Amino acid sequence: MADTNRNVIDNINNLNERKNFVCGVVEGFYGRPWTPEQRKDLFAKQQKWGMNCYLYAPKDDYKHRANWRELYTVEEAEHLTALITEARVHGVTFFYAISPGLDITYSSQKEVAALKRKLEQVAQLGCNAFAILFDDIDPEMSGADKEIFQSFAHAQVSVTNEVFTHLAQPKFMFCPTQYCSTRAVPNVQTSEYLNTIGQKLAPEIDIMWTGPKVISKILSVEHIREVTEVMRRPPVIWDNLHANDYDQARLFLGPYCGRSPDLIPLLRGVVTNPNCEYGPNFIAIHTLAQWSRSSSLTSCDNNDAVSADIRLETEGDDSSDDCPTGLSPNAYHPRRALRMALQDWLEEFNHNVSAYGTIQQPQIPTPVPILPSVNTCMSLTSTTLATPGLPQPNINILAEAVQDTTFNPTMNPIMNSLVSENKVLVDTGHEEADTASTVSQDASSTSGVEPMDCNPSPATSPPHNEDSMMIENGEVPKVESEEDKTTPVIETAQDELSVTAKTSLTLPLDSTQDNSDGLTVDDLHLLADLFYLPFEHGRQGITIMKEFNWLKINSHLVIDYKKDGEIKPEVQEWFDRAAKFDEMAKNVKRMANRLNKVKNRSLLYDIYPYIWDMNGVVCLLNSYVEWLALGQVSPLVGNYVHGNYTWFSKGWREVFMSGDQEPWIFRGGLTAEFQRLIPVDASNDLFVYKAPEVPTKHSYCIRPYLPEDKPKVYSLILRTSDDRRDGTALYSAHPDLPGDLIVGSYLDALEDETLKDVAVMVVEDEWGDIVAYSSIAGNAEDQTSRDSAFREKIKDKYPKVIREEGMMLTPCEELLISLSSEPQPPPKVLVTSHPAKMSLACLLSVTDESISKRLLTCMLASVRARGIFGGHCSVNVGEKNYLDLYSRHGFLEVTTQSTTLYLGRSF
Repeated sequence: MADTNRNVIDNINNLNERKNFVCGVVEGFYGRPWTPEQRKDLFAKQQKWGMNCYLYAPKDDYKHRANWRELYTVEEAEHLTALITEARVHGVTFFYAISPGLDITYSSQKEVAALKRKLEQVAQLGCNAFAILFDDIDPEMSGADKEIFQSFAHAQVSVTNEVFTHLAQPKFMFCPTQYCSTRAVPNVQTSEYLNTIGQKLAPEIDIMWTGPKVISKILSVEHIREVTEVMRRPPVIWDNLHANDYDQARLFLGPYCGRSPDLIPLLRGVVTNPNCEYGPNFIAIHTLAQWSRSSSLTSCDNNDAVSADIRLETEGDDSSDDCPTGLSPNAYHPRRALRMALQDWLEEFNHNVSAYGTIQQPQIPTPVPILPSVNTCMSLTSTTLATPGLPQPNINILAEAVQDTTFNPTMNPIMNSLVSENKVLVDTGHEEADTASTVSQDASSTSGVEPMDCNPSPATSPPHNEDSMMIENGEVPKVESEEDKTTPVIETAQDELSVTAKTSLTLPLDSTQDNSDGLTVDDLHLLADLFYLPFEHGRQGITIMKEFNWLKINSHLVIDYKKDGEIKPEVQEWFDRAAKFDEMAKNVKRMANRLNKVKNRSLLYDIYPYIWDMNGVVCLLNSYVEWLALGQVSPLVGNYVHGNYTWFSKGWREVFMSGDQEPWIFRGGLTAEFQRLIPVDASNDLFVYKAPEVPTKHSYCIRPYLPEDKPKVYSLILRTSDDRRDGTALYSAHPDLPGDLIVGSYLDALEDETLKDVAVMVVEDEWGDIVAYSSIAGNAEDQTSRDSAFREKIKDKYPKVIREEGMMLTPCEELLISLSSEPQPPPKVLVTSHPAKMSLACLLSVTDESISKRLLTCMLASVRARGIFGGHCSVNVGEKNYLDLYSRHGFLEVTTQSTTLYLGRSF
């Protein structure tokens, strides 16, 4: 009976703890804030899911941080009042947070009075919960403060306690400057700062904490107990698990995990600081809500859940539902929570919601050097990297990744989310927020920075001109339907994946783009797997990586496979797996196409840049596999290991998944993992391109040249042969002449099955037109000989023209004369450093630069795999358009010979 009574009492205590448990969302990221309309939608969802808290703390919102002293205007106050009221209607506590730490003088009564006055104004709007945030600031006090306060912690405590008392002790939160273990100096237990905060801060004030790191993979019971002891109260976890403001290429759609429900009785609460984009946060918030309602007595052990995820990361292929059987309905398991969230999320895509302006990427500030004494989590040493029992990647490689993120500080654009219901306004006195752009992990100017520490810390708040003009960010009419599309965009889609006629094995043709009526849960599961979590890639993403890597390293199997007269089992396996990879690529494209048709345009605009880039990269991999299927690759490719660290490099995966390093060390997410698998080590610039400003249905297919493409390739060359205009009229008498001279010898060489030195690829649009092509020969001198032989072969096809003194020749006659002369060999100095010879052409009407860049990437990979590290092209002096085209694709002038300019690039 005593045990029964004890259990009843424990259950009652647990219920009381749950009622007081803070669970919600903190809008605390850097970049573009959410709109009032989105916040109101959030409050309704929070009520539906049983969440009770929202913190208004957008780092770059106008008067939260940079201009914290300024009172709200009447218009701003009306929007803020409406938010506070709406939150109350839905049973959500609205915490108004302010961040004065950039430039406050703690000892100045005038400054403290300004802080009180600002919070008094918000209190008069109906707010009864507040937070003061001192994260991501210079830990050094001013000279005036040093004369008054014993330490930085004493200064912060003094101001916070005074404001707390002045506001009549409302609900209150405090974010310390040392907000995770790696920022605690020297550690949590002995940090003078944290111990002072714990001892001196009013006990009714809750303290926020992110865990062992800024972005913590796991929160353990032992860790929380240690922090509770130092702070003398249970912490509120500010959870950055789904934050993406440190890496523009990443989005996090995986479930809330790495935190056992056993933590709930030990915490004051949890608030998630999720993705910058509002719409994709459905999963992060939904699964956190499930976690908060689960029972620690019936949930699977946290370590079991984490280890299960690690097994899925490592093994990757098991298609079974990975939730343990017999789970209680009240139990929490991340995979089951994800499935439930995806089922509910599907409904969101069917809501008629308009999008305003153009597609936007998070407006993330330029990073600044991080102080080693404070930001110890960024130090790369053998100690911080070491994971017992795991092979370690080269520390210098990872250190180099961090060093690449050091930039000169710049002032952020000032944004205001409290003057329009559905738009964020940007101050024209600062840099206007850019439209969406997708960048590679190596080229992102904003990668590698912490979500809570990527803002420059100016000496003072920027001055505010009351008359400064605010404009709508991306000021264009709202987009209400999928028909409003004008910008062409490459999906690099494999509309057809077929091997040339000279092979007896073919990969299947894609006869349709989308066989269903709309988006499915399976599509969303694929989406989540491609954009999973900071320390984990989803199962389907892992499978794509594994299959591509296998096809690449085993491509030697299909070299001259027909010589023996029969198809060996290992050759058949290669083509079977290539067909499987093709199907995976089609699934990604199908998912992207279905997303493009959804009614919720606002949600589509949030995720479109990520999907656009992922779809393009996956299809680029598929294009490369198709080239490998031709069997033209040298045996070297099977043994070739390029310099980039990849998922399959020794120790890389283990360190990535361990959580020992902050995730910005491994920049770019799964998209970058895919890019690193393509053997173009020195061509990361080709992965830098701007996403379209509006969604589009246009798609382009990058694939190897087929014999039936010849008329279309010749037509393309004819249309681009003149630098100033379409050359069709100029060569009407001999329309094949430019094609024969420019690419004819390449196409002729492809008919020789023994020749592995030449590759030609094309870009085909959805109507079957060839809009771009590229040709490459690994040995320029051999190609010159082939070019000479080909001219001899076709010379009887054209009339002979003799140049007479004083005779004015047409462009067509100039080419006819050149046909009779020997092709000019490239200079020796050029061939030594850039041995491959290549050409590239693209219609001027194709304005999306990613099309030609992805085409060129695939071409460079075809020769890079043979051990060739540089190539060149040639243009006539004065051909401005071609010179500009090659320059935009990383070619630099190497030498000039007569009237020919030679450009080269490394890859």
